[in-house]
Parts: sequence; C-alpha cells; structure tokens
Amino acid sequence: MIRLNKLTIPCIILLFFMGFRGELLWAFVLVFLHECTHYFVARHFGFSGFDVEIMPVGMALKLKTLGEAEAKEDLIISLSGPLMNIAAGIISLILYNLRPSSALLFLYSGNFALGIFNLIPALPLDGGRILRAMLLKKYMYKTANRLVLNISTVIGTILMFFYFFLFQKGIYNLNLGLIALFILITVSSERERIVYLIMGDIIKKKLRFNQRGYIENKSVSIFYKKDLITAMSLVEKNRYTMFTVLDTEMKVIDIIYEEELIEGLKEEGNITLEEFVQIREKNI
Repeated sequence: MIRLNKLTIPCIILLFFMGFRGELLWAFVLVFLHECTHYFVARHFGFSGFDVEIMPVGMALKLKTLGEAEAKEDLIISLSGPLMNIAAGIISLILYNLRPSSALLFLYSGNFALGIFNLIPALPLDGGRILRAMLLKKYMYKTANRLVLNISTVIGTILMFFYFFLFQKGIYNLNLGLIALFILITVSSERERIVYLIMGDIIKKKLRFNQRGYIENKSVSIFYKKDLITAMSLVEKNRYTMFTVLDTEMKVIDIIYEEELIEGLKEEGNITLEEFVQIREKNI
C-alpha cells in the first residue's frame, strides 16, 4: 500500500514553486532505488509484504514482517541502502572522471549525500536502525530503543538549531529544517507507542513459534511490588520471557508468562504483580 505523509504534498508544492523541479524528480528516483535495495535484501532473508510511505524528505519502504527480524538481519537490511548509494556514488565519480557530464555529477553527489545522510544515527533514518541493532547485542530492546530515541532527540534538536542559525544568516535550507522536524516528530511518536510495540511482538511470537517450531527462552526474576508495564518492558523482542515473581526474602511467589501480562493489563489495568497473582489465585 502506498500512502502519503501529511506534510508531503505541502512541501512538494513549496519546493516546486521555489524552482526545485528536475532535481526533485531525480532525488525521488535515487530514494526509490535506495528503498528497493532494502526491499530485495529483506526478501533475501524471507521477509515479505510492504507499505510505501512518501515523506517530505523522501520515502520509506516498510516491510510488514520486518519487526520479526533478528538484530543481525536488521543491521544488514538497514546498511544495504546507504552502502548501495555510496557504491553508486563511487561508480558515478569514476565515470565522471572519464567523461564529465552534469548527469554523472548529480548521480555522484546525490548518491553520496543520500548514503551518508542515511547513516546519521537518528530515527527514522537507517542510521538509527543500525545503531539500535548494534545496541541490541548488549541491551534489551526497550533500553536499546530508549538510547536511540535519546540520541535521535539530541541530533534532531542540533539540526533544528543549525537550521535557525543559517536562517538568521540569510541561508534558507528548507530540507535541513524538514529533516530536523521529521526526526523530532518520529521520536515523539515512537516514545508513545513503545509499550504497544512490545505487546504486538508478544502476540506475534506465537505465530513465529508455530511457523519455526522453536523459540529461545529468557527467564527474569522480578520483585512482586513491580507493576505489569514494568514487567512488560523487560520482555525481549525475539525471546519468550518467563517471570519468576519474588518477595522481599527472594522467595518464589509465582511464575508469570509474558502473554499473561497482556491479559492482566486488558482486564485489570496496570496493577502490581502481587495483585495480579492474588487475583489469579482467586479465579482458580
């Protein structure tokens, strides 16, 4: 499915009247090839189904099953687009040195700009996904995602200040302002839906388990006064999590499975694990 970001049409109209016509078309062609690279590499790993979102700063191809990717797979998929652009830029530069032309010069500069730009470690750029995939080797998904969001906020804020600094100097770099704004909007929306992402992943694990026939486990010991959302934040993306609930003496009160957290939140709200265990015992 192809859909437009709500800021896309106003920005395209503005850029068109500012004189960015041929450049705008070629830029979208390069971005399209960039996203196609992501798509074909993802298909190589067995992922399928996609949505295309056309944004003010380009377009993003979102594979419906990409959320199931292991950290290593996500890293390779995210790297593929920028590396393709850099490789295409090098080839264009070689050809330009052999036979100079304005088209080759644009392909060289455009591919290099797109490749390096997408390596900026901020969401929703490829660099943000690359950084998160690398952090997942050391941290849990929620922690890695929070670190990436914090870094993205800093980068988006710096770019926005730089945009206003240039604006005061009489340099009107609209693209820079749009990029900064889009990073900050993405960070805001990602922070709000992180719990829902984890809940969605818990639901998808059952399907993945039935397809593959196996899934890695993770065991977590958790204090009985912690609430359900705190427990859910400890769920790992690609592992089935079992919670051993302990009291102040570190004695086992009960064992709770990750899918039970969703049922508890739906039926009782964000109660403590102690309350959840008591309610469950009454219902037995």
